[in-house]
Formats: sequence, structure tokens, C-alpha cells
Amino acid sequence: MHWDVIVFDMTAAPGEESRRIAHVCAAKGVDYRWADPAVLGGLHIMNARLFLDELLPADYAEILYLDGDTQVVGDLTPLLDFRPQPGGLCAVRDPMIYLRGVDRLRDEFEDEIRAFGDDYVNSGVFRVDRASWAAISREALAQMGDATSALHFEDQTVINRVTDGRRDYASLRWNFPGFILGYGLDAIAPPAIVHFMSNPRPWQGAYAPWGRSWNIPYLALAREFPEIKAYCAALDLRRRAAYKVKQIAKSYVERRLWNAPELIDHIRRLEERADV
Repeated sequence: MHWDVIVFDMTAAPGEESRRIAHVCAAKGVDYRWADPAVLGGLHIMNARLFLDELLPADYAEILYLDGDTQVVGDLTPLLDFRPQPGGLCAVRDPMIYLRGVDRLRDEFEDEIRAFGDDYVNSGVFRVDRASWAAISREALAQMGDATSALHFEDQTVINRVTDGRRDYASLRWNFPGFILGYGLDAIAPPAIVHFMSNPRPWQGAYAPWGRSWNIPYLALAREFPEIKAYCAALDLRRRAAYKVKQIAKSYVERRLWNAPELIDHIRRLEERADV
């Protein structure tokens, strides 16, 4: 099976910015495609994943979707080779599941995901065949609106609802949260895809907990292609100083939380049940 890497540009109209992105993609062997954001029907750009069946060329039958704030650091072959159940998708349990397992999840989030037990997945990375995703997307879009707009994770929670009973579960290594890098959990699930789910992101600087090594790829790309350097702009001095001070305390608390024996045991139990 042949796989291509496709980047969709959904700026309002292709212009100089699009030209710069297309140039970098061409140099790196990435298939660049501009898509009219009108296809989203006024929905937020985060919902673009629900329109992949309309956006992809007709000859693509399989999908591995990755959010833009991810880094691929391992061989994806096992995930690419995995075939989800008919009509379903394969995704990684959201990190909120681990916090919920040790009663450390915020109440408003708990209310949203309680019904899913340990089986609520993150929609930032998933493996699915195109026909299944087309049907899942249609069902999800039909549910979105006033009734779901109050959800904290609207499209993600709706995707979980419509795929209930039709999900395969991937290891944490395929969607490893960037905010727990350096806490030792990579010994349980060595990351192949790291997802930087919270601000700031590593293209903004070498901040805790990920550090310099995860910032380097963005610096290298900006040096190679100066026309995109602005996308790797560091935080201003005030915000940078404030964030570093905040992280001293936060990292201490977070490390203790994510190294709690009961939380680690919960992660291990779920990892043992992973399908890929």
C-alpha cells in the first residue's frame, strides 16, 4: 500500500502565505493542497477533519489523520497497517481518561466524558478507512449544533458518541501528550507520535516539560526556509519569563501527579488492552 503525506491549507484565499507553504511542502515531498474554507459551512477550522471525504482526491481509500501540532518521531508502519473494524475507527484514549481514573479530572470535563468510562478517545490522531469516515462524519455533522455547542470538546465528544461500540484502541505511543514528556511515562509507551495539546507549543521555544530537543526541528526548518520563520516566533520576553516561572511549580506538581502509582497502574492496564 502506498501512503502520501497531505497538508491542507484552508486560508480564505491562496496568496503569498500559501505560496510559501506550498514551496516548503514541495521541497519536503509533502502534497500541498489548498481547500476553500467555505466547504466547512461556517464551522470552526477544527472541524475540517469531518470533511476529509470531500477534501481528499477520489483515489485515496485509507486515512491516518494527524493534527498539525504533532511530531512524528517513530515508525508509523504498525499503525498504517492496522485495519479498524468495519464502520469504525482506531484512536488513542484521551489523557483525561487517566486523570479520571484517579479522581483528578475537573468536574465540568468529568460530566462530559463520564458516560464513556475508559473509552473516550482523542480526535487528534486516528486511523480509519475513507468509507467509514465518510459515514461517521455525516452522522457527527448531523448532531452538531445548538445541542452540542455547550460541550467543552464539541466535535471530539460527538465523534465519540457516533462511534460508540465501533472503536479500536491504539496505544498511548501513537498520540503521546507533549505535556507529560520527561516524566518517565515514555518507558511505558515509547512515543511514535507526540501531540502538543496545550500552549505554548514547541515551535514557540524550548519550554518545560519538553525542552530544547523538541524545539530543534522547528528551528532547523526555519533556518532552511527563512520565509516561514515567522511561524516559529518565540513568546515575548514578559510572557516567556512568566511561563518559565509558572512551569517551575507546575512541573513539580504534574510530575508527582503523573508518577502516582495508581495512575501509572491505570495507564499500564489500558496499554495492555491496546489493539495496536
